[in-house]
Amino acid sequence: MADTPARTVFVTRPEPGLSETCSALERLGWAPHPAPMLRIVPLALGAVSAIDRIIVTSGQSLSALNTLVARDVPLLAVGARTAERARSLGFTSVDHAGGTARSLVAHLGVASTRERLLLATGQNLGLELAAQLRAQGHRVTRRVVYRTETTGPLDQVSRAMIVREEVKAILFYSAATARAFLDAFGPDRAPLARIPALALSAPIGEALRCAPFGEIAIAPHPEQDALLDLLGPRPSLSTDQL
Repeated sequence: MADTPARTVFVTRPEPGLSETCSALERLGWAPHPAPMLRIVPLALGAVSAIDRIIVTSGQSLSALNTLVARDVPLLAVGARTAERARSLGFTSVDHAGGTARSLVAHLGVASTRERLLLATGQNLGLELAAQLRAQGHRVTRRVVYRTETTGPLDQVSRAMIVREEVKAILFYSAATARAFLDAFGPDRAPLARIPALALSAPIGEALRCAPFGEIAIAPHPEQDALLDLLGPRPSLSTDQL
């Protein structure tokens, strides 16, 4: 084990969101290490008929909507952070669910009107959500507004930090990112046995269980603050860090 407690926290999520998480970690006294496993490729939003409400399952969808949808159209975000980002982009009527697709379905409930919903989501995502909403009587138009690409093998600096046990934990915000990290790390995963993995939700944790992490901890709520709380008390700084 390393002689001094590790303060470095790997952040595997892509932008937008990576910088936000790094800033939050710095405010808490941790040393963030950006290690994005995916890059987001925005896709042009195809023409849609009139809509009454936008459903956003990830902050990644907002870039495509930013210039193509009127800001006064009501927007329902999957969670509070995505809602904050939507407001910062100028959307004026923003609500949010509890951070999961299931919470979006519960939030909307059974349709009482013929409200037209635009579900803006990623490639190969949102299909089950769209089906569940339609089963509750909602009129849903699903549009793919981004896709993801992996960033390739883990760089040698990041790998060396893990091998030397200089990492407090690795943060995972999506199952896709979790799978990309394991692919990027490669087949020799023994060094991960000394590193905790912190996951935003149970499905993300399940995607990590094929690797020998020292611990896989799940946030009690699918929100960033709950995830960062898993890191424990703020680290104390040594004299040479002050």
